[in-house]
Amino acid sequence: MTNSSWTAEYIKRTYGNDRVYVVHPPVNVEELPMLSYERGKIVLTISRIDLGKKVTEIPKIARLVPEAEFYLVGATGPSSGPALRAIEEASRGLSNFHLETDVPRKRILELMSQASVYLHPPFAEHFGFAIAEAAAAGLIPVVYRDGGGWTDIVSRIDQGLGYTSVEEAASTIKSLLNDPERLKVLSARAREVAKGFSYENFKARLSEVIKELAGSKAKS
Repeated sequence: MTNSSWTAEYIKRTYGNDRVYVVHPPVNVEELPMLSYERGKIVLTISRIDLGKKVTEIPKIARLVPEAEFYLVGATGPSSGPALRAIEEASRGLSNFHLETDVPRKRILELMSQASVYLHPPFAEHFGFAIAEAAAAGLIPVVYRDGGGWTDIVSRIDQGLGYTSVEEAASTIKSLLNDPERLKVLSARAREVAKGFSYENFKARLSEVIKELAGSKAKS
């Protein structure tokens, strides 16, 4: 069993076995639609602060979209030092970029209720909990066009929400923020897609796979 169709393809190619079952992990989709929705030109990113996550690209995108406020929120750890220094350098002179580290869940929910767009760093997540949570909260996710966050979540909302470069991400965000009607439509679509990752759906899918495996074992 694996957490996305993207991961499943890698497993199939690596082991030469097509018997791979996708079981999307459960996301707290019940909590997030209850947020109030007074959206502004705010772009939110939630990620561990680490160079491997490529969070240093977020201020570069913010520099290209001066009309929006960008918030990068995430947990820090022993390896965060180089990333923090790189972010500071990349955001030098920017007034529309804000970094908040190790914030409580309450603050994350507050930002989710204010932001219109969720921007994920150019990193191929195997699934992408933050992406799924943002969609459940009605934010429009703009993500790197690779990984499970793209194949299993965002591409199902709209094929135009993927990016492969800083410039493309900035252009997509500008287009979204200047089109309130499209924001409204995609917000509703994002919430619908996110419903598929509920705990109830997770339990049902897991049960289905276990029964199939048990049946196969019994036959052998």
